[in-house]
Amino acid sequence: MRKASQRLLDSRLFPFVREDPNLVQNLKTVAQAFVQLQDKRHIANYHNGVRWTHVESLREVTTARKAFLIWASIRNEDIAQEYLVSLLIKPR
Repeated sequence: MRKASQRLLDSRLFPFVREDPNLVQNLKTVAQAFVQLQDKRHIANYHNGVRWTHVESLREVTTARKAFLIWASIRNEDIAQEYLVSLLIKPR
């Protein structure tokens, strides 16, 4: 899922021609949040020496909350649905 989100952020792979730029930016914000939060989760799970401050933790919670709010506003759009499919299917 991380790779699919990273691919979506690459404008060479996903140029989003003739799409609403605001919608595209919102989808990219969701994808970027997914990548960032997954990276942080891996650090939290596997790097036991890393300590998280209260502020750092709240920053990640805020990122997740923002992504969920944005997703709620775009989830029925075609490009959002295509993003969901890309999470399940490997590119060939």
